[in-house]
Amino acid sequence: MQNVKAAVRAAQWRLWAVRFLARFALLLTSGVIALFVATLIDRLFGVFIDWTIAPYAAVAAAFLVALVWTTVTRPKTLAAARELDERAGLRESLSTALCVEHQTDTWSKAVVLTAEEKARTLRVGQAIPIEAPSRWYVPAFAILGTTILWMSLPRYDLLGLFAKREQTTVNQQEILQVKAEVKAKDDKLAEMLAKAGVELKKEDKAEDAATAKPPTELTAEEIRRAAVRKLTDVNEKLNQMQQSERQQQLQGLKDQMKQLKQPGPGPLQELSKNMAKGDFAKAQENLQDLQKKLEESKLSPQEKEQLTEQIKNLAEQLKNQSAKQEELKNLMQKAGMDKKSAEELAKQAAKNPDAVKKALEQMKNLSPEDQKKLAESAMAMAKSMQQSDKMSQAMQQAAKGMSQEGMSKEGQQAMQQMAQQMSEMEQMAQDGKALEAAMSEAQQQMKEMGGKCDNPGECKGCKEGGKCEGGNCKGKGNGMWRQGDSANQGKGSGGPGKGDGASPEQQAADYKMEKKKANTKTGAGPIIGTRLVYGEQVRGESQAEFASAVENAKGEAAEALEAMRVPREYQDAVKSYFGTLEKKAADAKSEPKKSEPQKSEPAEKK
Repeated sequence: MQNVKAAVRAAQWRLWAVRFLARFALLLTSGVIALFVATLIDRLFGVFIDWTIAPYAAVAAAFLVALVWTTVTRPKTLAAARELDERAGLRESLSTALCVEHQTDTWSKAVVLTAEEKARTLRVGQAIPIEAPSRWYVPAFAILGTTILWMSLPRYDLLGLFAKREQTTVNQQEILQVKAEVKAKDDKLAEMLAKAGVELKKEDKAEDAATAKPPTELTAEEIRRAAVRKLTDVNEKLNQMQQSERQQQLQGLKDQMKQLKQPGPGPLQELSKNMAKGDFAKAQENLQDLQKKLEESKLSPQEKEQLTEQIKNLAEQLKNQSAKQEELKNLMQKAGMDKKSAEELAKQAAKNPDAVKKALEQMKNLSPEDQKKLAESAMAMAKSMQQSDKMSQAMQQAAKGMSQEGMSKEGQQAMQQMAQQMSEMEQMAQDGKALEAAMSEAQQQMKEMGGKCDNPGECKGCKEGGKCEGGNCKGKGNGMWRQGDSANQGKGSGGPGKGDGASPEQQAADYKMEKKKANTKTGAGPIIGTRLVYGEQVRGESQAEFASAVENAKGEAAEALEAMRVPREYQDAVKSYFGTLEKKAADAKSEPKKSEPQKSEPAEKK
């Protein structure tokens, strides 16, 4: 019975394969027909169908259903034997043998032997061949028809569903882009704020306060507005920090350093120049180089004498704080303090800044906000005066410790104090630069985020083809005056922005042109034109032009002297030179014109 059972098993497998192919073809045809109908629905009504998945899903579904269906309904052993008997023409030999296999009578044994002999020579593949279904072309033609329909049928979108899906996709992409842009800007600004030492409160990430929506439901425009609000808060905080007492103190020091004049020739020229420019980092380097030269005795006796005079000169200039005292006195009087008390307090401010603060706190005629602002301004002035006074004292001590042998121990300590004060001023300047950089970044981000369009490619409010270029609204439309960003540019007029078009109510008007010569009188003034005429030539010197040139040059020289652009050692020579020119110009103006000699009549002969 081994041959019989083997033949029946082979028949079972082949019958399963044939049925699977037939059922797969049937189900695939049904799936393709469903895709055909789906294509019509999608193109006509815009119902969502993901065509990147739908065709593969239809084929996979047909394959799996056919596989499960065929496996569940696979032919039994006896049914497969009868099918094999019928196709091979064995007259139920194999199926009968399977039925009487366990019988012991002579007939049953003869049937089993006969079936075994037939099964030994039987070719199951010829009896039950595995072939394509008889109507295999049906699914092929269905696939071809669906493909042609999908490629040729235009999209009508009668219900507008497709357009809504497209807009939703664009909005989602824009939201992702805006989120990435905002995050990049936040990271950059956070880095600059960290350098400036500014700490911000953490925002509530669960819900936006202005829109009352979770972050996942915010639109791109709402995300931009939230970013602009945050940048506005940051900008306001940075503005407050720039007006703080420390920054006002730095500005006061810079203003006072600008008044420094060159202390004469010597090793301290670069130091005084950088202090006057407010470049405290380079001034500190100059001071360190000077200390090194003093320690290594690299200065000549003449340079040491010059250095002593320069230090004394700078100390006197820093000690003279009359301008700052006057400014502080005016500030106190503005706050309501009497003149005498304000003068005394201003004189003591450099040595006792806290007295200024206490005096302002005792004044009851000011609001708390005004009192705070005035206190910060006054304390900043007082501390800048105090720092200048300390530096002046350190320079005086250094000048006393300077001798031909070098710098004494007390002088070296004074130089160290100067270096420490210069380092503090440099740190304040760096903090100020970091604040300015952070504010500049915040303002630039506000400009970029605030100038974005509501929709990609088109700005809200723009008419007649207004487009968005580089995040800014540029268009041709006209509109009524309304609030908006005046930095944007467009081809229209009447709305926010810089108009580049005609007036909304512009109308052509008749006009005519008439050429007419006006009678004018020539008065004194510079020559604006020349003309060649024929006649006698008048010889002489142009005294008016010379005097005017001298006057202009003298004004420029005076401005250069006042701004300290001329070194101190050359100032007397410049004054003497232009004084001589001014005298010559005055002499030329006062000199009477030479009259032509009169012709003498010959004497009458008597």
